[in-house]
Amino acid sequence: MKNKIFILIFLCASHIMFGQNRDSALTKSADEIARELSNPVGSMASIIIQGNYVGWGGSAPDVSNQNTSTITLLPTIPVPLKKGNLLFRPIVPFSAGLNVDDNGNWVKERGLGDIGLIAMYGYNFKSGFVLGGGANVLFPTATQPSLGSDQYQLGPAAVFAVIKKWGVVGGLWQHYFGVGSVTEGAERVNLGTFQAFYWFGIGNGWQIGGSPTMTANYVGAVDTDFSVPVNLGVAKTVILGKMPLKLTLQGQYFVTQPDVAGASWGVFFQITPVVKLPW
Repeated sequence: MKNKIFILIFLCASHIMFGQNRDSALTKSADEIARELSNPVGSMASIIIQGNYVGWGGSAPDVSNQNTSTITLLPTIPVPLKKGNLLFRPIVPFSAGLNVDDNGNWVKERGLGDIGLIAMYGYNFKSGFVLGGGANVLFPTATQPSLGSDQYQLGPAAVFAVIKKWGVVGGLWQHYFGVGSVTEGAERVNLGTFQAFYWFGIGNGWQIGGSPTMTANYVGAVDTDFSVPVNLGVAKTVILGKMPLKLTLQGQYFVTQPDVAGASWGVFFQITPVVKLPW
């Protein structure tokens, strides 16, 4: 069942990427395309290929020599309405996570993570203000224990942004609640995330800014484990033949350092080809 879900999403993404005409995007400048791709409820379809590398830190033995990495496919599929857009964003992660074996040694586990989907309605006001809301779902498709939660997750999502010629500033809030059966001894998921994004145009398709994702893990409804990174990077939008393409590179430093083991610093890239849908 896990493989069937992944194959279905992959085939849909492949059809969108390679089967449609991109000519209408060529009427826009690189700066306009860059701003549109930064719009969380925009009408431009794309497929983000994102790679993350995170160095770990903390007091656990040998943890400062450990790292995790992820390659994630993030298609954005907008459906224009008379007023606003419906947006669907599948999330397909391939990860290398860490676990501890029976001898207390760090073990790297690789495989497919939990596949997700965000479904959202958004509206762009003439003033440049953007509002949107919807729902998240995560499926327990992870092939290794360290790569997922082994439970279904549901929750709300909301987004806001201000889009001007100088750039885009905003945030995406999501929350996940574990639902259904849970493995014996495991805690039910109660996790909140907030992705801030701030991108400022500097001309010729270039932008400078960042998009850190902060998390709040409500452990046992008693304690809260916060993860707060600060990101800074650059993005460049180019047009290769008939395909607009956005390239992004960011570095991140975690303001909240882990006591025992967790993320300390990181770097990630995004490759975002623009695609054209039939509607």
